[in-house]
Amino acid sequence: MWKEKHLLSVNEDPTFQTLVVLQARPEQWKRDKVIPREHYLLVREHLAPYWRDEMDVQAGTGWHVTELVRFAKMGSVEPYRGEAEGVAGVLVCPQTKSGEPLRAAVSADVLEAGKRLLERGTFGREKYGMAVNAACKAAGIPPFTPGRFRHSIATWAIEKGAAPASVAAFLNHKSSSTTRRFYATHAVPAKIPTLR
Repeated sequence: MWKEKHLLSVNEDPTFQTLVVLQARPEQWKRDKVIPREHYLLVREHLAPYWRDEMDVQAGTGWHVTELVRFAKMGSVEPYRGEAEGVAGVLVCPQTKSGEPLRAAVSADVLEAGKRLLERGTFGREKYGMAVNAACKAAGIPPFTPGRFRHSIATWAIEKGAAPASVAAFLNHKSSSTTRRFYATHAVPAKIPTLR
């Protein structure tokens, strides 16, 4: 059976210039994807040590869960060559979406969690998500997914006074507009000195 394509001309369309369609906004802009710091700390208390390591590395790097899995499977640790307060080493995810390695300067606690994660090797994304969900229930807070850490890192950093360009570089975004538009939509920048 053949179907015939029929296009309406402007004269044949009874709705032409009569319907008002509001500009669509992606759903991700409407929902708050930020994990409150207190919730992260509460959930952390209810996780087994190996799941806590995964969550700590995510909270310290802002990596996607897929990057965390790649790191656990084939990642590495490098010394930090710069001089920055609070940086103990560099965790290296061997490959990102673009195919390039991803390096994240991390604190001593996150570095140790990363080393333990590398020793254990791979882990299941689904089981990690289920463990976080169960810990949320045990802590008595609304459940969140590990994928929300990236949004939380961006928001927490900007609220502590980090420049969006610095946060974008840390998250491996090509542009700080990506960070502002999709990841730090709920950040309230630090207050600057004003008259009141």
